[in-house]
Order: sequence, then C-alpha cells, then structure tokens
Amino acid sequence: MSGARRGVLSIAAGSAGGQVLALAAAPLLARIYRPADFGLFAVVSALAVTIGTVAALRWEMAIPIPERESDARALVTLGLAAACGTGAVGALLVLLLRDEVARWFDQPDLAPWLWVVPPTAAAMGTVLVLNQFAVRHRRYGMIGRRNLFQAVGVVATQLVAGVAGLRSGGLALGFGFGQVVAAGVLLRGARRRGAAAAGGARFRGLAAVARRYRRFPCLMAPSGLLNILGTQLPVLLIASWYGSTVAGWLGLTQRVIAMPIALVSSAVAQVYLAEIARAARERAADGRRIFIGATRRLALIAVPGAVAVVLAAPSAFSLIFGPQWHSSADYAQALAVFMAAQFVASPLSQTLVVFERQGLQLAWDAGRVLVIAGAVSAVALADGSALTAVWAFGLSGAVTYGVGWLMSLRVVTVASRAARRAASSPRLVPQS
Repeated sequence: MSGARRGVLSIAAGSAGGQVLALAAAPLLARIYRPADFGLFAVVSALAVTIGTVAALRWEMAIPIPERESDARALVTLGLAAACGTGAVGALLVLLLRDEVARWFDQPDLAPWLWVVPPTAAAMGTVLVLNQFAVRHRRYGMIGRRNLFQAVGVVATQLVAGVAGLRSGGLALGFGFGQVVAAGVLLRGARRRGAAAAGGARFRGLAAVARRYRRFPCLMAPSGLLNILGTQLPVLLIASWYGSTVAGWLGLTQRVIAMPIALVSSAVAQVYLAEIARAARERAADGRRIFIGATRRLALIAVPGAVAVVLAAPSAFSLIFGPQWHSSADYAQALAVFMAAQFVASPLSQTLVVFERQGLQLAWDAGRVLVIAGAVSAVALADGSALTAVWAFGLSGAVTYGVGWLMSLRVVTVASRAARRAASSPRLVPQS
C-alpha cells in the first residue's frame, strides 16, 4: 500500500472513530441537557467556529507551499502569533461586550460562557496551523490521532460536566476543551520531530515571508470568513430572534444530520480533489467527465438520505432523543433538501479553486451569506414562525448550493472544451 493511501486511511480512521463516538453520545447528551442548554451551546460554538476559522489569518494555507523548510516554519510562527493575537483581542471584546451580546440573544446565562469563545477560537487557529505543518511532513497518523482524541475530549468533558450539574455551559466547555486537546496532540508531535513549530521559528526572515505570502491574509481570510458565515450566521440570527430553545432544537438537528454527511463528504472530497487537480494539470478534457461522475455518486447517496430523513425523522427523534426533542424532527425535515444539496455541491466546489477561479468562489461565498441571511431575516421581520425561518434557511441554502454546482459545472465544461479544441486543432509544421 502506498504511503499516500495509508495516510488517507489513517486520517479517515481517526475521523470516523471520532464521528461515531460523537454520534453515539448524542442521545445521552440530549437527555442530560435541555434544549435551552443546546441553544447556548449553538451560540458559543457558532461564534468560536466563525472566529477560529480565520484566527490564524489563513497563514496556515501557505505552509505546504514553500520549498525551504525555514519559510514553512516562519509561516507556522506567523500563524501561531495571529491565533494568539486573535484570542487576546477576543478576550478584550468579551470583557467589554459580553453583557450586550447576552442581551442581543436574550440569554442572560450566555454572558459568563462567552469567555469560552476566545481561547477556543485561538486553539482552533493553532490546530489549523499545526495540522497543515503535519500535512507538509506527511504525519498523517498524528492527524488521525488528533481527530480521535479531539472527539474523546469533547464527549468526555460534556458528559462529566452534565452529570456534575454544570448544564448551562457544559456543552460549550467540552467543545473548547476538545480544541485544546487537538492542539496539544499536534504540538507534541511537532516537538517530537524537532520541527521547532512549538517554540517558534527564528524571527529573521519573518517579514520577508509575510510579504511574499501576503495574499493569504489579505484575500483568503475574507473569503474564509464569508464561507463560514454562510453556515453559522443563520444559526446566530435564529437564536437571536427565536430564543435559546429554538436554537437548541436547531443545534441538535444540525449535530445529528451533519456528522454522517461530514464523514462521507470529506472522504469523497479528498478523492475528487486529487482527480480533478490531476485532470487540470495533465488532461483537462476529462474534467467534465470526472465532475459529472462525482455528482452522480454523491447524488445516489444524498437523495435517498434526504428521503429517509423526511420519512423517519418524526418518529426517530422522539424515540432516540426523547419527547422534548420532537420539534427537532420538524427542523430535520426542513433542512433535508439543504443537507442533500450541501452533500453534493460542497466537495465539488473545489473545482473553482483548482481551475484558479478564486474570484467566482469569493462571489459565491458573499452571495450565499446575503441570500441565506436575507431569507431568514425576512421571515423573522414578517413575524413568521421559527419553523418557517428554518425552512427559509434550508431552501435558500439549497438554492445557493445549486448555483455553486452550476458555476463549477460551467468552469469545468469550458476548460474541457478548450482542451479538446487544442488537441484537435492542426499543428503547424515548420516548412524547410
């Protein structure tokens, strides 16, 4: 077996173990914690994920690129410094605004638990940086262990906190601790290999490396922020307008449905990325065929899955999670089409990046935020019900993913046709 294949299997095994553990713990957590507790967790996690995704200012995305190891270490240093700085700024904002934020969401219990957001976001940024450094050195086994130990840390802490009576913020505390565990695993591996990632690289040359890769914080960070807001902003809006209990029902729904989707789609995304990137380099004419084939395979899973959610959710949620979660079944039905569209379109969205259409990617990210947030806001401002707002979230999100799929199809089709024309055009033979 090749090293690359073993690496993919190592990562997949760790991710699968973590996802299965989290999914198995969900029914128990649903009986320990109230919907309002999940609502508080939905707000804290949405804020932490949004900030944490760009906490390192996207320096981590450049780490695998440099030929010189010293430049890669400089990027690690820049990323870790940015993550720490983000955590410090976040702590200051929490100190100044925590009561105002709690009032905005009408959750008085939220104020003390907002302190979890800055360190969690900083830990997430650290994980992103060290994970990319591990990818650069092909330490796939460590990445797999990180995925597993992170899930263990999250679930164990949430269960212990819930049993101990720390219910208002136990879920958020466990989420944050899981990020710290993940950072610790990667940090220990970096130290063991003597990579100096933990202790920091020499400051000589940092400025030069920062100038060379300045496009990542300047362009990729805003794009990444828009991308993550497309999924997290609707949750925050619904929590603000409809309260913590509704946010809790929505949070559990997304937690249960998204886990198997993320597990399968991430594996498919890795294979598709390798295939489409190779096609773009060597045989662009095959790009459209690869894209359509991947779409069919994903749709064969997504469509039956969405139908199963619509038919089985009403009885399954009450049976598995308890009667207090019956409303989550309605939300699952409302999000079924959205989840199916996301399952198909999200792995294929890498087509735009592979064919260097980052401008289209940025435009789609911005459009998705505006459309979904606008749909949810319109329902709330019209005094629509919470379920109607979730339907607006789901349907508008499905439409945006459909548009993203069409954009990717257009790009790969144009590239394939251009490659065929170039291959069939007669070559000029120099005359003697």
